[in-house]
Amino acid sequence: MLGEFVTVELLLLAAAVFLLAGTVKGVLGIGLPTMSISMLAQFVEPRIAIAFLLFPAVITNAWQVYRGGSVMQSARKLWPFVVSMAVVMFIASLFAARASTQTLIAGIGIMVVLWTISSFISAPPQVPPQFDRSVQIFFGVVSGVMGGLTAIWSPPMVMYLVSSRCEKNDFVRYTGFIVLCGTIPLTVGYIIGGLLDRSLAIASVLMIAPTLLGFSIGEYLREFLGGQQFQRAVLIVFCLMGVNLIRRALLG
Repeated sequence: MLGEFVTVELLLLAAAVFLLAGTVKGVLGIGLPTMSISMLAQFVEPRIAIAFLLFPAVITNAWQVYRGGSVMQSARKLWPFVVSMAVVMFIASLFAARASTQTLIAGIGIMVVLWTISSFISAPPQVPPQFDRSVQIFFGVVSGVMGGLTAIWSPPMVMYLVSSRCEKNDFVRYTGFIVLCGTIPLTVGYIIGGLLDRSLAIASVLMIAPTLLGFSIGEYLREFLGGQQFQRAVLIVFCLMGVNLIRRALLG
């Protein structure tokens, strides 16, 4: 036992979750926070699920950014989004310790459902170039609030990137860059807020290995799987998880 909440059984469960979530991220380029937190939150307090995610998210997204290349191009394109998101996310994460467990469960469930709905939308309105910076700031602020409290900020990120009509390779590159830039202030906020103690930090580090293994498996499977069908199946599963979390919050 590493701490009051981190048991061997929980570590084994979490390793299986991160192996699966890493595989999904390897195939789709996104989904690690959404899947890992929504699955673990079925069994443990949301704050613990978020703490488990922090180091695997930093490492896998840093790897995704490295593999995608063109880091400076991503930074020049997305700096309004990531700056506004990072500042707001850090501030919001300081309030995560004060939020009730039921509020966090409901918030995560709502974010998961919104993420699946936004991912099913194939062609939202295109962002006019002259309004791109303002739109980035808006979605960055929304992402920061969501991410700081629930560690899931994919819905506004996906909505913006799809609306900007970026190509497939750019989408994978940009998502890795945005999530990496969001995870760092979130981690710092959790440390300052006392939500990432030594035992949870060790547990989070241990989850890096199964996440990277799953990510490698997902990259390999991407070449053989029907991406559209697989993505739809994953989104349906995510949506059911989100609905179940909302149900748990409402029933107390």
